[in-house]
Amino acid sequence: MALINKLISLRQIPILALKVSQIRESSYLSSLQLEDIDVPSRQYETTKDPIDWKYVQQVLPPIVIPEPLKKDRYPSGWKPQAENLEDRPYFIFRTKNHMIPCYLKISSFKTKKTTFLKNIKGDIWLLEKEIREFLAPQFFQPIRSQVNEFAGYIRINGDYVNAVKYFLEQRGY
Repeated sequence: MALINKLISLRQIPILALKVSQIRESSYLSSLQLEDIDVPSRQYETTKDPIDWKYVQQVLPPIVIPEPLKKDRYPSGWKPQAENLEDRPYFIFRTKNHMIPCYLKISSFKTKKTTFLKNIKGDIWLLEKEIREFLAPQFFQPIRSQVNEFAGYIRINGDYVNAVKYFLEQRGY
């Protein structure tokens, strides 16, 4: 008898599920249509007065990132690019924010780290050789790198961002 009561209660589960679940009997076509209540009236006045536009220009973002002020030393430790870099065999352009374009990319479930040095013009192979010679005595593992001459970047396996930035800052880049 207890087995029969259990089977009957199992048969009633789908009926109870239908009572609990929400069923929409109609489609979106049965809802009310949107109507325009009234034509909006916009009253504004255009001005070309420079006194009024002064406040508007304060709110607008700057179009160009301004050049940093010339100082002997900056509190953040940032260094501007040197002026006399024309006679060098290679050149590294700074980013629009005046930073060295050296980045760390982390991939493969945060286990693979790669250092990218971008915006390189000139003898990119010489730069890669100098970076290898700089990094080799400081790290125990072999330095593996890839040079993409057409795109103008160097890719180094591992996290060497701070070391590469230090290397470039010492040379004025």
